[in-house]
Amino acid sequence: MKKILFIESSPRKDNSMTTSTCMKLIEEIGKYVEVEVDMLDLWQTPLPHMNGATLDAKYAIFSGQSLSADEKQSWASIEAHVERFDAADMVIIAAPTWNWGVPYVLKHYVDVITQPLLTFTWTPEEGYTPVLAERDAILVTSSGGDYTQGSGNENEDFAIKYSQLWLTSCMGCRLETISLTMTAAGEEAIKETVVSAEKKIEDLCVRYFPR
Repeated sequence: MKKILFIESSPRKDNSMTTSTCMKLIEEIGKYVEVEVDMLDLWQTPLPHMNGATLDAKYAIFSGQSLSADEKQSWASIEAHVERFDAADMVIIAAPTWNWGVPYVLKHYVDVITQPLLTFTWTPEEGYTPVLAERDAILVTSSGGDYTQGSGNENEDFAIKYSQLWLTSCMGCRLETISLTMTAAGEEAIKETVVSAEKKIEDLCVRYFPR
């Protein structure tokens, strides 16, 4: 059984290229192994705000202080989201590029789940060290242009690099990326990037689940 956490940050559902590609990926994985999918729709899931007692709890933990009753109650929702992430064997993320970055609901989720001692530790000497068990993660991105490595537009990418840094540095993931590029360049360009994504899906499944 492969437990998959599918994090959806596109609100377009069936019209989303990232979401539909993630669904193809999950379907293909299901041909190799039995899967259990936990779908986390960030547009329908209330996320705690990082203010008030929640923020106070974070800084108390960071400084090694004990939490008040209110801080413990607020922090419990943070812990629940971390536990949900940690329960997955594999994390799949649909993350379209919005204004050179990720959708704000995904940024909110990152700020909620990325917490000292729960997901990482930090020292001046070693920087970030993940504390969660290592797991596979697949990031599926889309963009009207091409901002991937080798495109010449890498300096304009604050979506792929940001997500990669978060997943590898703080969440301890072995990361693969499927990038759907040039989606604003017409039907032929879209067909080409979809075919490329489908090939990457096939290659990943063969690598993950050798027979």
